[in-house]
Amino acid sequence: MNSIRGARQAQDSSEWKIPPFWQKINSFFLFPLQTEPLIFALVLSVCSYGLTFGLLGAIAVGLGLMLAVSRYAFKVSAFASRGITHSSDFRRDQEDPGWKWLPWKFFGVLFVFGLLIGFLASRSLTLGVIANLIVAFLIPATWMVLINTHSLSSAINPFELLATIFGIGKSYLLLCFFLFLLQQGSPMVVEMLLKVGKPAIVLPLVCFALIYFTWVMAAMIGYVMYQHHAALDIDPVQAPEGVATIQMDPREQEAKRRDTAIARLVQDNRMDEAVNQAREWWREDQESLPDQRRYFRVLKLTEKGDALADLGQSFIPLLMAQQRASEALEAWVSCVKRKPDFQLASAQASHELAQQAWRAGKPKYVLILGKNFEKRFAGSALVPSMLELVVRAYKQGLDQPMQGVHVYMRMKQLFPEHASTREVEWVLRDELEQLGAKPGGGAGA
Repeated sequence: MNSIRGARQAQDSSEWKIPPFWQKINSFFLFPLQTEPLIFALVLSVCSYGLTFGLLGAIAVGLGLMLAVSRYAFKVSAFASRGITHSSDFRRDQEDPGWKWLPWKFFGVLFVFGLLIGFLASRSLTLGVIANLIVAFLIPATWMVLINTHSLSSAINPFELLATIFGIGKSYLLLCFFLFLLQQGSPMVVEMLLKVGKPAIVLPLVCFALIYFTWVMAAMIGYVMYQHHAALDIDPVQAPEGVATIQMDPREQEAKRRDTAIARLVQDNRMDEAVNQAREWWREDQESLPDQRRYFRVLKLTEKGDALADLGQSFIPLLMAQQRASEALEAWVSCVKRKPDFQLASAQASHELAQQAWRAGKPKYVLILGKNFEKRFAGSALVPSMLELVVRAYKQGLDQPMQGVHVYMRMKQLFPEHASTREVEWVLRDELEQLGAKPGGGAGA
């Protein structure tokens, strides 16, 4: 079998030509017959004998079977949504700890939908029937949203569900049709087994049939998510056949795993845990850009303005050093918004950031970065160049040339022969000419 390539793709994954799911129907029916799911299904089927151990035994075994079957079904869908469609490629280090809670959340969704249907049915039988049909239509989307967000509230949010449905488009209607056929086929197979199976093995045979169809549907739903991964904001780890891939750096894989873990904590509103975990990873390697970025983004979601500003002192220069000037400017803006007196301790970073702000058409940012620059970094060779940027921001960015003239006067005093001073003289040539003509013009008047 092909091993997981955990790939960084040679081209953008949104450009992949993934075969539509209706061309892969055979693979979905064959999935439960692969070695791992087949053995697991057989074991669970044998366990179904426990349903005959009295009422308490039936309840305990029944609940256990439903939990085991649904947990594996979510696992199958989640892996398939990333492009991993063979059980031999399932790797424990790529599993998300949050998957084990998805069955409980799905049961919670069904409970909420059941209450809604019951309420509407109590008002009108017609409304109850309509609500039941709508809920049946939304169940696949609910399954997908749970895998994507791990959030019960998102799974019952009509806007999240509609966004998923519209993201998939017409394929969603076809998916619902195939799932409906599978749901109709399952009881037909069970009925046949009840007629032809020997009494001693009927129970495990029926259990196996139900498990089989459940996992076929899970594989199909997961593949549809993979087919539309760009619309659903899913990062696949395996490309379809025929797309060239290269091996992903293990550090990138670990960074993605950490990003996912922190995102789950944030979605579950466990902010203290998210901050603490992100900080611990950052402390392990303070030169790691992914760890700094992750910690910075988490701090932005909290009230820890001082911590954000402190991290910005190292995060912003690191971004500049790695040619990520736009991101560095965004990080600086975040720091200033949370702490208005924030100033970078590095003259080089401040100067480069001011250049980026000027290129981005943000003259006000240039002025903030250049404020008291010559005092804070007295003696730095970057002072004249920064003052030149400040003049340009006043004259060409904000149309306040006289403010620029005041800066020029300081430059003329401090750096009379510097190239930046001469450049500023050219930028302010009209204003300086007017100022120089004032005495003569005044006399003539």
